[in-house]
Amino acid sequence: MAKFRRFHNIMVRCRCCGKQTHSESGHGTELCRLCFDSASAQNEHSDEGPDHSFTPHDQCPTCQGVSCLHEVKS
Repeated sequence: MAKFRRFHNIMVRCRCCGKQTHSESGHGTELCRLCFDSASAQNEHSDEGPDHSFTPHDQCPTCQGVSCLHEVKS
């Protein structure tokens, strides 16, 4: 079991914005938290349309007209 721990939580580059992040911060997706949350909001917008209720519109990249919220919050 110990031999697998060294690969469990390593530093990786976010495949969206390039920021250094932990491999487990985006549920194994190699995304930083902001980019992961942006992708989740985009999925919600795609599934429920522009009247989605879970994610506020100011935290939805599709509603903001960007591909990811790191473009707005940088």
